[in-house]
Amino acid sequence: MVWEKQEIRVQGRKDGIYLPEIDLWLDPRGTKDLAFISHAHADHFSRPKRAICSRETAYLLEKRFGLAASNFLILPYGEVLDWKGAWELRLSPAGHIIGSSMLHLTRKSDGATLLYTGDFKTRSSRTSEMAKGAAADILIMETTFGKPEYQFPPRELTEQAIIRFVEQAMEEQELPILCAYALGKAQELSSLLDAHGFSVAAHSSVMEMNEACRDLGVTLPTLFPWSGDWPVKTVLICPPSALRSQKLRRIKKKRTAMVSGWGIQPSARYRYQVDEVFPLSDHADYAELHAFVEEIDASIVYTVHGFTREFAAELRAKGRKAWSLFRADQLEWNLIASGAPRLSVSGSSNDSLESPLARLNEILNDVAKIGSRLMKRKSLVDLIRSLSEEEMIPLLSWLSSRPLKLGIGYVSMRMALMKAYGLNLTEVRRVSDQQPDLSRTARILATHYAKPATLLLSLGDLDQWLDRWRIQPKSLYVVAELAELIRMISPSEVEFVYRVIAGEFRVGIASGMVEEAVADAFGVSALELAKAHMLCGDLGRCALLAKAGKLSEVQLAIGTAIKVMLATTVSDSSGVIDKMKSVELWVEDKFDGIRAQLHVSSGEAFLFSRDLRCLNEEFPEIISMAKHLPDCVLDGEMIAYEEGRRLSFFDLQTRLGKTHRDRAQASLFEPHVIPVHFMAFDILYGEGRDLWSFSLEDRRKRLDQMDLSAPFEKARVDRISGHTALDEAFKAARARGNEGLMIKDPTSVYQFGKRGQAWLKLKKFDITLDCVVVRAQQGHGRRAGVLSDYTFALRDESTGNLCILGKAYSGLSDVEIEELTEFFEKTTIETHRKVRYVEPRIVLEIAFDGIRSSPRHDSGLALRFPRIKAIRRDKSVTDVDSLQFAQSLL
Repeated sequence: MVWEKQEIRVQGRKDGIYLPEIDLWLDPRGTKDLAFISHAHADHFSRPKRAICSRETAYLLEKRFGLAASNFLILPYGEVLDWKGAWELRLSPAGHIIGSSMLHLTRKSDGATLLYTGDFKTRSSRTSEMAKGAAADILIMETTFGKPEYQFPPRELTEQAIIRFVEQAMEEQELPILCAYALGKAQELSSLLDAHGFSVAAHSSVMEMNEACRDLGVTLPTLFPWSGDWPVKTVLICPPSALRSQKLRRIKKKRTAMVSGWGIQPSARYRYQVDEVFPLSDHADYAELHAFVEEIDASIVYTVHGFTREFAAELRAKGRKAWSLFRADQLEWNLIASGAPRLSVSGSSNDSLESPLARLNEILNDVAKIGSRLMKRKSLVDLIRSLSEEEMIPLLSWLSSRPLKLGIGYVSMRMALMKAYGLNLTEVRRVSDQQPDLSRTARILATHYAKPATLLLSLGDLDQWLDRWRIQPKSLYVVAELAELIRMISPSEVEFVYRVIAGEFRVGIASGMVEEAVADAFGVSALELAKAHMLCGDLGRCALLAKAGKLSEVQLAIGTAIKVMLATTVSDSSGVIDKMKSVELWVEDKFDGIRAQLHVSSGEAFLFSRDLRCLNEEFPEIISMAKHLPDCVLDGEMIAYEEGRRLSFFDLQTRLGKTHRDRAQASLFEPHVIPVHFMAFDILYGEGRDLWSFSLEDRRKRLDQMDLSAPFEKARVDRISGHTALDEAFKAARARGNEGLMIKDPTSVYQFGKRGQAWLKLKKFDITLDCVVVRAQQGHGRRAGVLSDYTFALRDESTGNLCILGKAYSGLSDVEIEELTEFFEKTTIETHRKVRYVEPRIVLEIAFDGIRSSPRHDSGLALRFPRIKAIRRDKSVTDVDSLQFAQSLL
């Protein structure tokens, strides 16, 4: 009997490509019963119970990810695996990296065939076998570079360029550093450099993979580990993330290059933040993809990875049946290697530096990449002195990172990019997922998609646009206008505009660098300049007054948020006695709320958080009542308060982030809104004058003279002496539902934003939890290239399951984060955008300020201010604390 050939069913599922008839997954995510793994790169690796792969891939997966040999079903190239009498499976080289394979299936009942390429290339290379396709009825192919602009130069020319780069660096007595993935291009570069007589040093991950490839019979040079001493004619190969390591940052004379197929993009050098890029790829380019389709001549083509829809559309235009198996959401962008010593931005045809904003943006880029604090400040001083007074006011206002109150958040800014350049969310995320901030994402997208600029923007022009948006109540209108603006300007100007809106300049704003530079520029005290800026809230105005020698005229501007004075934490009463060195102690309760400052002037009131955010919309009842107070600036704490009793910080959290309008719309679903009180403990302005320079005792007398009634209260002050009295006061504060005690020096003046010994915070909640990390997420800003945010879990003794308790990202050193990043990359189970689901093997000791019931996590608990106290290298997942123990702390 002759069977009519039927199409093999192919399904694109959330976890990958699935062939239901054979119950086989192709390069899936997560744990599956049976899967084909095409090669040993992390983005194609999962942990199936049984994995079909080549001998080389199995060996590399063992070495790289610790997968047990018993998990593999090894199939040598060219041999046939008879699967359950119904299928024939064959592997052939894919040419991507060592051991990479294509999978060919034949259904024995009717001879229907399918070829899955995995990642592949058809060009020759130094360390991997040439790809060998086979005719098939269905072709499932990767299309990473499936657009016409991705056609690579001849390999020989790219290799020559790499060698010239290395030689030129050595002539300048700089260390040449080539960034490439540890498996694949790192071996290609090792072979190339050895052929030209260079010795090669390498990151440990590169050395590990080189040794594994040598074990497999690949001819490679012997590498030596990087160190502080560099022999003559030495080149360093490292993964892109290593450029952020402290070890490499300390090397002053170095020249960096990224080796990647994406290097062919105009914005690549800027995106990777290196001195040079080389478009050497282990994927097929646009021309190779089309040639491969013609060679296989399949009846149906499914495209996966990269520009799937675009390439499939081109094939359909040629008369072939071709479809994207998924949405175009799998394009792999390499890890961004930032932190290079120099940034050389290759200007594109639509990036003009005739604009003052473009020139200013490049100056700020140069400042951002300077490592020395002294040299960074000197560059800012030169910039400030070069500005006219008209330019100085808006620029310094933006650089001061004061909130612009535009109503434009991250989502709106991203929507404007999509609208301006005709992109979808996936296309924007391809870039933003690997960038430290949205301004750099905007620059890259503008370079790649924008038309030539038609508008030269000045600082004054931009200030006018911002003023328009500030009074515009409709966010969609602002999004449309922002999209219109960035369509008309160059990529460098787009980056500057997004920097201003987001307040992300990367020039040391948080550390007071800009204030110090203004002080140096005009010969005034940095402390006086910082104080003046704090009081009036306008760094541009302060600069003009400093230039004119009138800085002392600045007074506190009511309605401008000011930095609050901070306290140093101590863990026991003896520490308080030692630090205060006073017989009599001034103590107040440490409330379980949020720090806030209340400004009242001429019947107007403003409430600001510790991070200078306006809270008026979130606590309208406080604002309404505060308008009846005399003109003042009060420092205090917002606390949840109901039926004569104080509630916890977690109750107060239900109010944060919700405006009055939000609550009105949700009133049908919320039985009530948590009431709040403002607990005042200090006064900085009153009686028509500044009070912050008075002693705390004098300020308190003036606060006591104010007539306050609900929802306003005055914090109680006790004067005590000795360890015993302090311990008793602490217990009483805890019994009242508060966190502990504040101990203050009554002679101290108010120190804006300072944390010293004049105010101490006594908190004895020193219980920690040993938790295991189950997810690791890419960080932000300077930590964009490492995994620095960790989701941790406890074990439920009743079920044995790990239950998530929260996330922490503070407490570890850069060196420890780099170490964990390397470990988590090796133990990743699956990846979703920036988040890696990892094997539960790293135990962290987590400190926290409080614990309560919460539906946010499957543990049913939430921690207040979780932070990492230590990596518990002495413990395994079996040693983590139980969920039941955490519940006992409620």
